[in-house]
Amino acid sequence: MKRFLSYLIIIILISGVFYIINNKFNIKEKINNNNNNNNNNNINIINTAESNQDDIIYFAKGMSKKDYLSAVNINNQKINSNKKYQKILYNFNEHLDYNELENIYFNLNNSDIFNLEIIGLSVDKRNLYSIEIGKGKKVIMFEAGIHGAELANPLFITKFIIDLVNDYESKDRDIINLLNNYKITVLPVVNPDGYNTSIKGVNNIKNKDLFIYKNSNLIDFNYYKGNLNGIDLNRNMPSQNSGLHFKRYDLLNTVVLKPSINIMEYYAGEFMGSEPETKALIYWHNKYYQNIFAYITLHSSGRVIYSSKPNLSNELNNLSDKCAQIVNNITGYKILGSDSEEVGEGNDGTSTDFIAELLSGYNFSEITGRLSYDKYDEKISKLKYKACVINIETLDSYTQDLNIIKDEYYIYNLEKVFKNLIKQH
Repeated sequence: MKRFLSYLIIIILISGVFYIINNKFNIKEKINNNNNNNNNNNINIINTAESNQDDIIYFAKGMSKKDYLSAVNINNQKINSNKKYQKILYNFNEHLDYNELENIYFNLNNSDIFNLEIIGLSVDKRNLYSIEIGKGKKVIMFEAGIHGAELANPLFITKFIIDLVNDYESKDRDIINLLNNYKITVLPVVNPDGYNTSIKGVNNIKNKDLFIYKNSNLIDFNYYKGNLNGIDLNRNMPSQNSGLHFKRYDLLNTVVLKPSINIMEYYAGEFMGSEPETKALIYWHNKYYQNIFAYITLHSSGRVIYSSKPNLSNELNNLSDKCAQIVNNITGYKILGSDSEEVGEGNDGTSTDFIAELLSGYNFSEITGRLSYDKYDEKISKLKYKACVINIETLDSYTQDLNIIKDEYYIYNLEKVFKNLIKQH
């Protein structure tokens, strides 16, 4: 009997140990799962494709479901600060390389109105930053620097946010009221490697095995758009018509099927969403798009505003035209409508294509590896989330001349443009 009781006690003890170990494992699993959560919880993945697949030709592969979900759920890193804010002065008196921009963002982060997070790394391992300014629920997004040589726009948006935070810290009542009612989110440089290479040259590239470093003798960096893999990030977004063309159209002669070295060549990549910078942009879009009233991307060529997506709803295009009119009324930049946009000719896959389709209720298809809707080449009638989407092309043409860049900001009153776009809602 005693031996039986001894065995029973041993069995109970062993069972208890297994129970504790199992519980600890389950708790750890839950903790790990919780740590991987972020704001992008409502992602719809579908296993269907457009019904008219025979009408299109792919020239780039889609993004895998695994990679898309990984991008949407990037482990972002919030940067905390307990330092006292000190006023920052910048007035286009010098070019700012990417390290200098980073220092500015870290200093701005000392203000309680400013939030800074790292949302990824570039090809050459530079941090990609998302910025939030303001406490309101009305959200506007500004994106700049997706093309390497377009140096002015990161400077424009950085100058704007510096002055906003300086005025807030100086107790300017109008700015305090603005930032209490709105949230301004900014991705100031989507392509930090391209930006930095355009300013500091190829010797600033850390990884000497990258395509652009190896081919640097063939490239004019005053005009180079792509990232250091030779991919145009503004063609690498997995929007519905990216990396394909409709059979009824020839492929545009500016679309190339290998890494790009020229200004007028657009290489989407072998796979959509292949680049780390693109993945960060996908995360950023998914984090905010359901709550925004405007998406503004800044480029540099021609003083025009693109305000139309011919394949999307009239409601989206009408809202976008109103935003474009705000810019036109201040700057005189010309508004370009649907006649100036190509769809299905190989030139799709831009950041505005992607965000506009998210706003329109498109879902990611694990079959096509892109955002998806019922059919290709069919104008949709609805806009699920009400927001405008515009591309503002500042400057007459590419330039690194700081006097021209400074004149553009003040003569065309870009500060007023940005403020009026915010206050429209």
